[in-house]
Amino acid sequence: MHLQLLRLSANGYSSREIAETLILSPHTVNDYWREIYRRLGAKNRENAVAMALVRGLIRPDEVELRAPRWQYESNRSAGLTSRRTRTS
Repeated sequence: MHLQLLRLSANGYSSREIAETLILSPHTVNDYWREIYRRLGAKNRENAVAMALVRGLIRPDEVELRAPRWQYESNRSAGLTSRRTRTS
């Protein structure tokens, strides 16, 4: 279960999305995160995912390494464009 949390988090899933995907309560997901932090000695999710990758607990081909899903959703709804496509 811990590795599934790490994989989903690495792929940009929030705690709520992880809970929905794994059919768990958000409270249970947070309990799992505390256990992951303790076992890996991590301070936050990004650090835990990086440590799991370095230690070989999850493989790079299992991870898309992209921004969290909420960033994509907010950028799409706001109609933001990259700097290269903007005109000055």
